[in-house]
Amino acid sequence: MLLLTGGWVASAAFTVTNSTTEIGSGNYHGTAGITGWSETSVGVTTVPGTVPAVLSTTVGGPTVLPGAATTYAINAPTAGDLAHYWKFTEATTAPVSTELELAFTVSTGTGITAVTSYVETQTTAPGAAIVFTLLYDLGSPAGGTITLNSVTEVSQQCAAVGTCP
Repeated sequence: MLLLTGGWVASAAFTVTNSTTEIGSGNYHGTAGITGWSETSVGVTTVPGTVPAVLSTTVGGPTVLPGAATTYAINAPTAGDLAHYWKFTEATTAPVSTELELAFTVSTGTGITAVTSYVETQTTAPGAAIVFTLLYDLGSPAGGTITLNSVTEVSQQCAAVGTCP
């Protein structure tokens, strides 16, 4: 589970600056990592010229992860747009044919968007760790300032394909 907070502002020159510290409160609930699936980094980048496919948003109809590093989008991407990224590593210990629910919440200067995506691990365990990059298109820098207030991502392993809540 990742909770990344802070205020970032990106201009057409792709400058990213940190704004004031945010304060949160609430209850902490114990969590357990997902075997073989871990978030390894987050940041800001641009959508590549070869626009990535969008992950499935359908329970029971997940995007089956390939056996090689791949980039996917979680909303409609446009080449050259500014994007927030999450990198996940699928280890050789990842359970096979398992559906994962990935819930993203992105707060920008234009509001809060929640996207839930579904992926399925391969039918055979990978022979080496595989890195998957997921992008959330924040918009074109040509339109002026892009504000990224905060992002959250919560992953959960489902009991079987089609059983995610």
